[in-house]
Amino acid sequence: MISQAFTHFLQSYKGISRTIWLLSFVSLINRIGTMVVCFMTLYLTQHLHFSIRDAGYVTGFYGLGSVFGQYVGGYLTDRIGYYRVQWLTLLTSGVILFFAVYLESFFPLCTAMFLFSLTAEAFRPANQVAIRLHSDETTRTRAFSLMRVSVNLAIGLALVMGGLLVSLGWHWLFWVDGFTSFAAAIILHVYLKEQKQPLQKNTSHRSSTPSVSTSQKSPYKDKEYLGFIFLTLIGATVFMQLMWTVPVFFKEVYGWSEAQIGVMSAINTLTVMLVEMPMVFRIENKRPKMWFVRLGILLYGASYLLFLLPHSWAWVVAVLYMVVISFGEILVMPFSTSWATLRSGDTRQGEYMALYGMAYSLTSIASPMLGTQIIAAFGFTTLWIVIVAMSALAWLGFYLLKE
Repeated sequence: MISQAFTHFLQSYKGISRTIWLLSFVSLINRIGTMVVCFMTLYLTQHLHFSIRDAGYVTGFYGLGSVFGQYVGGYLTDRIGYYRVQWLTLLTSGVILFFAVYLESFFPLCTAMFLFSLTAEAFRPANQVAIRLHSDETTRTRAFSLMRVSVNLAIGLALVMGGLLVSLGWHWLFWVDGFTSFAAAIILHVYLKEQKQPLQKNTSHRSSTPSVSTSQKSPYKDKEYLGFIFLTLIGATVFMQLMWTVPVFFKEVYGWSEAQIGVMSAINTLTVMLVEMPMVFRIENKRPKMWFVRLGILLYGASYLLFLLPHSWAWVVAVLYMVVISFGEILVMPFSTSWATLRSGDTRQGEYMALYGMAYSLTSIASPMLGTQIIAAFGFTTLWIVIVAMSALAWLGFYLLKE
């Protein structure tokens, strides 16, 4: 049984092109550099002695930059190609970090965080377009899953490495983070050659399945895609409570320490890393992509319903919540990304993927605001009911959305 499971785990990684592995490795190195973002609030409040409110404004500029970065990245990808956008954004974000370490006042830091986020997030639409072009219909969803596994691994490493570097001095966060961006750019430049032909003429790695989008109009005029983006925004807002309000719930209601909360949160990371690739390998192409997205949304809602159970069941509820929402994430994110790439057609891929990324960027701003305001006004129970209702609304919308 164990040997069969291990064999299936290994097989789930087979058939993915060398270029996809390279792109995933570049993202792994680059995302290890999220150390600055992970520790930014502590850096501002403990090292620079900012107030919590001013620290919130600085991180808010980071969120704002991520929204604009998605748009800029998608716009440039359709015009100069995914290779140049990835390479330039990696180099630029590294340079910004090298300068940011010397900034200690409010407005320069706000500007630096905005520019860093803009360049760092501009990388993502180009990266997603590259994945689409170097995969086919039989491997595309797994290709996006591999990218997600690499990002999850990178974030885990970033938290560990960041904690060690802080003990040596806060400036090491910025230097190492900047170095990882340069390292990723060098690897990309050496091992991924720029394609000479325009993206819309590149058919060497294109799926034989025609695009869902038969017209090449702007995504901002594609009503069905805009509906998909709106539903993605709702679903992402539900999921992102995992990061913003669930830890507060564990702290204030369950009375857990930060260490206990960290251990519980690790269940999500481990589940995604161990389960996503084998699971997607087994179910990919068995049903339409939107079917799996709808099932994942149902699991989102079910996970938050668990918090309505008695608090005396805290550990059981928390473990079940982490497992159920992790399986929801495994279904929603890779399959919705794959659906979006098919919808994008051939000539507007960057803009389509940028709009998809903007939904998640906006969620990073809206999700904590929604959650904290409902908690402050009505309490946690009301928040969970609202979140479950939003899950039901998203499920209904995806059900009505044409496959």
